[in-house]
Amino acid sequence: MFERNLMVAALMLTTVVVSTLAYMSWRRRSVGVAAVFLAVSMVGVAIYGFGYGMELLSETLETAMFWVRFQHWGIHIIAPAWLLFAMSVTGHEKRITPFLIIIFYLIPLFLFIETQTSGLLTLAHHNARMDTSGPYPVFTYDRNSFNYITIGYYSLCLGVSTILFAFSLVRAAPSFRKQTMIYLLGSAPPWIGMFLHNLNLIKSNLDITPIMLGLGGLTLGYGFLRYRILDIIPLARAIIIEKIESGVLVLNQGNRIIDFNPAFQGIYPAITTNLIGQAAEEVFEDPLLLNLIHSEESTRTELEILNDGSPQYFRIYKTRLTNRKNKDAGQVIRFDDFSQEKILLDKLEKLATQDGLTGLLNRQHFDELAKNEIARFNRYAGNLAMIMLDLDHFKKINDTYGHAAGDLILKSVAKTCKKTIRETDLMARYGGDEFVILLPETDLQSAKALTERLHADIMSVRVNYDAHNLSFTASFGVVGITNGLKITLKDFYRAADGAMYQAKAEGGNRICVNSVEDPAGNYQEP
Repeated sequence: MFERNLMVAALMLTTVVVSTLAYMSWRRRSVGVAAVFLAVSMVGVAIYGFGYGMELLSETLETAMFWVRFQHWGIHIIAPAWLLFAMSVTGHEKRITPFLIIIFYLIPLFLFIETQTSGLLTLAHHNARMDTSGPYPVFTYDRNSFNYITIGYYSLCLGVSTILFAFSLVRAAPSFRKQTMIYLLGSAPPWIGMFLHNLNLIKSNLDITPIMLGLGGLTLGYGFLRYRILDIIPLARAIIIEKIESGVLVLNQGNRIIDFNPAFQGIYPAITTNLIGQAAEEVFEDPLLLNLIHSEESTRTELEILNDGSPQYFRIYKTRLTNRKNKDAGQVIRFDDFSQEKILLDKLEKLATQDGLTGLLNRQHFDELAKNEIARFNRYAGNLAMIMLDLDHFKKINDTYGHAAGDLILKSVAKTCKKTIRETDLMARYGGDEFVILLPETDLQSAKALTERLHADIMSVRVNYDAHNLSFTASFGVVGITNGLKITLKDFYRAADGAMYQAKAEGGNRICVNSVEDPAGNYQEP
C-alpha cells in the first residue's frame, strides 16, 4: 500500500506542477504559438497524471475503466503538441499550418475514439482486468498491435522533437545553449518512460510514464523560472525580437545599436531605426544603463524610467553573445516591466510597517526602529525621551457616536501630532487609542515642553461628525534619560506607561513625568 500511496502522491504533485506550467505558458501566448503548444501539451500531462492517480486508487474494474478513459483525454494530445512546440522554438514555426496540425492529430483522434467507444476498450486494452496478485488491485491488459501503433507514433513524435532540440543545441550560440538544453532535457524523460512501460521492461504493472512526463514538466518549469525559456527562443528571431512583450535591445561588440523590438520603442519612444549603428553612449544618458552595457559580465539591474512624467520600473537583463568561435559578438539587453509588481511591493511594505488607519508606524516596526535608537544611545550616550498618550473616555465616544467617529478622532490625533513633532522623531499607534513617540537627542525638559504643546494642540482639535462638533482630551506620560543609564525598550515602555496611567488615575487630561531609574513611582507634574 505504501508503494501505491507514494505513487499517487507523486502523480498528484505532478498534476499541480504541470498545471501551473500550463497556466504560465498560456499567459505567455502573446510571445508566440510555442507557448500555446506547450500549454496544450502540459494540460494533457495533467489529465494523464491525475487520471492515473485515480486509477491506482480504484478497487473495481468498472471504476478503473472510467479513469482509464479519462486519461485518454490527455494522453493523445501530449506528443503531437510537444512536437509542434519543438518546431516552434527551433525555427520551424512557418512550417506549422492548420493542415499539418490536422495530419499530426489524425492517428491520435482514431486512437482516442477507440478508447472511448469500444466497450471495455477491447482493442486498446485487450483482456482488461484487475490484477489482484499484489498488495492492491492494479488495472492491467495484454499488449497487442494497437498498443504498438500507439507506442510507435508517440515515440516518433517525441523522438523527432528530441532530434530538433539536439540540432538546435549544436547550432545555438553559447548564450542560448542553457535554454536549448532545458528543451532537450524536458523532452527525454517521457520518451524513456513510454518505452520502458509499454515494452514491459518494468517488473511492476505500474505505469511510470506520467511520472516521467512530470519530470519533463519540472525541467521546463525550472527553465521557465530560471532562464525565461519563452522569452528567448534560439533560432526564432520573429519571436525573440518582434513578438516578445519585453523590450529587447541588441548591441554589437562595439556597443553600437543593431536591433530592437517595438516593445523597446515603447520604453524609449525617441529611439528610431535612424539610430541603428549609433554608439550606446551617444544615445542613452542613464548611468545605470550605460554601466550595465559596459560591464563585461552577463548581469541584471533595475531601472526607473520616466515616460510622460510617470515612472516605470524595469528589470534589465544583459546576456553576452558569442559566435561559433566563442568570440564576443555583442549583447542582448532585455527590459522586463515590473511596475505593477513594484507598486504592489511598495503597498505591501507600507502595510507591513504602517498602521492602516492613521498612517503612523505600526507597533512592530516602531519597536524595530526604537531598538536601533536605544542601541545607538547606549553606545554613544546623549539624550533620549519618550511620550505615551492615551485618549480620555474614548470608549464613551465610540459607544455614543459610533466607531466611525472614533476613527476620525484617531486620525486627527495622528495628524495633529505629526505636525508638531520633528521628522527624526518616531511615532506609532501603540494600540487602540494609545500612541507612543520616541524623541532622539531630546532631554527631559525639551520632551516636557513638546508634550505641553501636544496637549494644547489636541485640546483645540474639533472633529465634525454627523452634525456633531466633537472635542476630546488625552493623558500623557513623559520619560527621559538624563544620567547615561543603559536601558532597554522594555524599560522605556514601563516608565512611560506608568506615568501615563498615573495621569489617567488623577482624572486625565494632564501630563505626568517619570524616570527610567524609578519607573514605579515619583510622578510629578510638569
